[in-house]
Amino acid sequence: MYNTIRPRILYHVAKAAWEGRLVQEHTKLCNLLNEEFKDKLTKKQVINQIRAAMGLNPHDSEQILTPYDETVLMGIDRNPIVLTDSAACLHCNEHTCEAKCPSGALSHDQEGYLHFDPSRCLLDGDCLTSCSKASLAEKAQLVALISLLRSSNSVYASIAPAFAGQFGNNITFAKLRTALLSIGFKEAVETAIAADFITIKEVFEFDEHVKQGNEYMITSCCCPAWIKLIETKYPSLADNISPSVSPMIASARIIKHFEPTAKVVFIGPCIAKKAEAALPEFKGEVDLVLTFPELKIIFDIAGINVANQPEQETLAASGCGRIYARTGGVSQAVQKTLASILPEKAKIFKPIQADGIPDCIKLLNDIIDGNCTANFIEGMACRGGCVGGPGRIQNPEIGTEQVNDFSKNSSYKTPLENPRIYSILNLLEPAKQLQPVMKEKNSVMAQILSRQEFK
Repeated sequence: MYNTIRPRILYHVAKAAWEGRLVQEHTKLCNLLNEEFKDKLTKKQVINQIRAAMGLNPHDSEQILTPYDETVLMGIDRNPIVLTDSAACLHCNEHTCEAKCPSGALSHDQEGYLHFDPSRCLLDGDCLTSCSKASLAEKAQLVALISLLRSSNSVYASIAPAFAGQFGNNITFAKLRTALLSIGFKEAVETAIAADFITIKEVFEFDEHVKQGNEYMITSCCCPAWIKLIETKYPSLADNISPSVSPMIASARIIKHFEPTAKVVFIGPCIAKKAEAALPEFKGEVDLVLTFPELKIIFDIAGINVANQPEQETLAASGCGRIYARTGGVSQAVQKTLASILPEKAKIFKPIQADGIPDCIKLLNDIIDGNCTANFIEGMACRGGCVGGPGRIQNPEIGTEQVNDFSKNSSYKTPLENPRIYSILNLLEPAKQLQPVMKEKNSVMAQILSRQEFK
C-alpha cells in the first residue's frame, strides 16, 4: 500500500508547492486526499502522510498545519522515518514490518499498536515497503527543494552513481544534468567524482592500517546504515572503520570550497543519507537530500522528459567511482587503484563484502568470533548495494546492470587516469608535481587527501 499511496500524496503536495498554492490551499488538498483514500486510510493517517510529504513530523491535530509549525520547510532531519498512526496496525495480522526490522526499532504491544524507536532505526527502509497499512512514512524534502530553487540561483545537485537506469535505459548523466538545470539547478555533478577521491584516500589508509596482511580495515563509508550498525551494535570494531567521509559529504565540501554560498542537494536511492546529512558533525555540508522517485515527481509536475534533453560535456568520474553504487564496487575500486599506486601491497589485499543487513550482521559476528580472514571489509545495508536502496525506481538487478554499463562507458578506468581529479586537486591546493601514478605514500596526493574535504 505504501508504494501506491505515497507517490500520490507526494505528487499532490509537490504540485501544489510548485504552483505556489500549498500553504493557502492545504486544507483543500487534505479534503481531496481524504476522499481519495477514505477506504484505505484514516483521516489522521492522511493528515500525517501529508505532513511527512511536507517534511513535518506527525501529530494528533485535525489540522495539517498548526501555529507551532513556523514553516513547512523542515529540511534535513535525523529521523526521516516516522510513525503516522500506530492504531492502523490493529487491522494488520501480518506485522511484516517488524520482521523486516533487524535492529528492533519496530515492535507491537499486546493490543497490536505499533511502537517505533528512531534511535534504533538503521534507515534501510524495508519497513516502509513492507507496511500494508501505510502506518509509517518517510519525510520528504520536495517542498524544501522547490522553495530553495525559487529563492536561490546557486543550487547544486550531487547525483549518486546509482541513478544509472533509474530514469530510463538511455538516460545519460549529461541528459539528467540538462533536466536538472532546466528546473532551476545551477549545476549538477557526479557524486562518483568524490568517490574517486575517497578511493585514493582509502588506498593510503589501507597501506597505513594493514601492515602484515592479518590486520583489517572496514570500509563503505558511503553506507551510513552500515556504519550506524557497527557503531551501535559492534562498538569494539569502530576503531577499524575508515575515517573517510562519504562521497556525498566529500562532494558537498568540494562544491562549497569553490562556491561557499552554494546550496547542495544530494539525489540518490538512500533514506539513510537524509539522516547522515543531519548529523551534527556534517551540519551545513548538504542542504537537502532527495530520492529518485521524489526527483521524478518534480520532473513530472514540471513537464520534463529526461530522455529528450540535449547533452553537453560534463565533468566525468572514473569507472571505479561509478561502481560504488553496487555491492563489491568499493572493494573493486580500491583494489584496482591500489595495484596502480602500491602494487606490492595489492598482493596482500583480501576483500570481503556483506550484501544486506542480515549478511552484514553475520559478517560482523564472524569478525568478532575470529572467523574472518579478509583485511578489507565492505558492507552494504541494502541488498545489491545502493542500487537496492528504498529510494530507487528500478529493481536492484536492472540497477546493477546499468551501473556496470555506466562504469564501463567511463573514459577512465581508475581515478589515477582521470584528469579532472588533478584539475580539482590543483585548485584545492597547489600540486604542480602530481603524476598519473604515485609510487610513494608521502606524495603530494597523499598530503592533499588529508585535507578537511575528505575526512
